Amino acid sequence: MKIILLQDIKTLGNKYDIKNVSDGYARNFLIPRNLAKIATSQAIKELEIQKTKFEQKEKEIKAKLERSAKGLEGREFKFEVKTGKKGEIFGSINKEDIKKSLTEKGIESEILLERSLKTLGEHQVEIDLGSGVKTKIKVILHSQL
Repeated sequence: MKIILLQDIKTLGNKYDIKNVSDGYARNFLIPRNLAKIATSQAIKELEIQKTKFEQKEKEIKAKLERSAKGLEGREFKFEVKTGKKGEIFGSINKEDIKKSLTEKGIESEILLERSLKTLGEHQVEIDLGSGVKTKIKVILHSQL
């Protein structure tokens, strides 16, 4: 039976893919759970229209994210940290601290940081804005006076 997937299914395919599956699998599992629908000629035409709209929306979102990334590139975010007399840092700046600072400025993103920042100075931190759009920001740690 020819079906159109309505959601991503790990073992079968991605949303809007047209697949051939056994009749029992389609009727007893996929269709009752709204994971797929039968691929009639009209359903395929509707799918093409939906796919075009979906792709256009994705392009718009990606373009917007790329503009945001250009605006963020090289932007500085400063954090004050407590230090000892010899310049040693008490504590660190982690993903959550950076994410909170970005969220306060209206920027939703995932911080790609392997380890917490534990040294004074300037650090380059990569952030993922979504849809494969990434950029780097400057995170500056300075001593609290």
